[in-house]
Parts: sequence; structure tokens; C-alpha cells
Amino acid sequence: MTLPRQFLKNTTYFVTRRITQRQHWLKPTQLNKQIFLYCLAVAAQKTSVQIHAVCVLSNHWHGIFFDPNARIAEFYGWVHEYVAKAINCSHGRWENLWSSDKTSVIALESHVDVMDKIAYTLCNPVSAQLVAQAKYWKGVWLYANNHSQTIKRPNVYFREDGDMPEFVSLEVTMPPCFEGLTPNTYEKLVETEITRREEQIAEEMQQNRKRFLGMDAVMKQSFSERPKNPEPRRRLNPRVAAKDKWLRINAIRRYKQFVSDYWSALKEWKNGNRDVFFPPGTYALRIHVGVNVQPG
Repeated sequence: MTLPRQFLKNTTYFVTRRITQRQHWLKPTQLNKQIFLYCLAVAAQKTSVQIHAVCVLSNHWHGIFFDPNARIAEFYGWVHEYVAKAINCSHGRWENLWSSDKTSVIALESHVDVMDKIAYTLCNPVSAQLVAQAKYWKGVWLYANNHSQTIKRPNVYFREDGDMPEFVSLEVTMPPCFEGLTPNTYEKLVETEITRREEQIAEEMQQNRKRFLGMDAVMKQSFSERPKNPEPRRRLNPRVAAKDKWLRINAIRRYKQFVSDYWSALKEWKNGNRDVFFPPGTYALRIHVGVNVQPG
């Protein structure tokens, strides 16, 4: 049986999902960007999830989000459902857009881990050898307050007379763990880390005599094209990220305790005890069945 996922309030998450067979259905066309931004903005308004950094490549995406109300699964579920429907509609296709692998959702334990994943996310177009500097990426690429914007409803899939708003505001904010900094100081920290990683990648590229693909070549790729390198298989799917050893150990211990308490509660519930309380962070059974969950 699949291990249960734990989603707690006031947690920052690193979210990743890829396209089926690593094809390029998220290629950064203007329509694709509009679809993704619109869905992000609507999902954030529906769930109160805060957006801190997002980068969408042609075949996968990353994002860092703060979840005050334990609704992160609802947030990314809405994004994935409606991005898929709108992009499929724009191409006249109806097959699965997303990989059958579960969405990767990693809880970040400290401000160090939040900054690490923000920089990783924003440097993804560089580490993927697409552009020499992250700022040259023409797809969805957000982290600064001035990246906040108003998005018009796409003219595909969403009906003009439907329930979806014609315009929606997308707000990009600074993570709460950096609240002691001014937005300007925070953004300079992000930019410094991006530059450091770009220089490291450029040096490795030069040593290996490799060149960046460039945006023109990216835009010429077919939507159904896929990378030629072998697809990684059976990779670890961590639930927490912590560079500090003891933070990581404690987070793993807490999750193991959650799993143990969850199975015990589930056994009682299956035996007919509908008053049993599941541990804090129980999500699927709370949403779909309405089980009691301890506060936390």
C-alpha cells in the first residue's frame, strides 16, 4: 500500500511534476505561458497558497509555495487538471498530459533549504543547458514582487460565459521565513545565488566543451519531441529537504511517527470506530471520507 502523505499548515513546499514521456507540451509559447499563469493564479486564490518561485520548462515544472491552511494538494491538483485540459484543448489532443508518476512534494525545513530550492528552480533552464543565464528563459519564471501581474483568461477551453474570471491577479511574494528582510534585500540574495550557480554551470560546460541550446532552438522543438538522453528511473522521491543533518533526521522521525499513527488509526477505522482521530496532516481520508483529524 502507498505510504500516506502528510500536509501540515504553515509549511513551505517544493513542488515538481513532469510531462508524460518528457515531451515538450509546456514549450514556452505565449498561449502556454498564459494558461499556466492563469491556472496558478486561480488555484492560489482558491486555496490561499502563496507563490514564491516558479519555473516552467518545456517538459516539467518546479515551484516553491507556502501553504498556510494545508491545502497544497488541492492547489497543485487544480493547476495540473486545468493546465492539462487547456493545453490539450489547444492542440486537439485528449491523452494524459502529465506523467503517471506522483507529483513530487517536498517539505522544506529551514530558510536555507527554501533558498536552495528557489535557486535550483530558477537556475533550471541553465542547468538543463538551454540558456546561459536564467533571466534569458522566456517561459514562466517568477520570484520577484515585480513579477506579480494580472492574467487574462485564455481563449481556449475556458468558456466566456463560465464561472472562471476574465482577469485574475497573480501575486508573487517573499517566503515568510525571510520576513526579517526587505523585499529588495531578499531579491538580491536570490540573484546572488543564481549568479553563483550560473558561473559554476558555465565552467562545467566549458570544461566539457558543451554549448547552450538557446531560446531560438528551444522554440523550434516539436511539442511531441523528447530529450535524447535516457530517462532516469527509480529515483528517490523524498518528502523532506534539509541540509542540516539533525533537522533532516528529526523530520524523518516525525514522518515515521505520522505513518505509524496513521496505520493504527486506519485499522481502528476499518474495524468500525468512526470516532477515531487520525494524526495531524492526514489529507486524503479527511477530504474524501471525512475522518476526524487531530489539530496540528
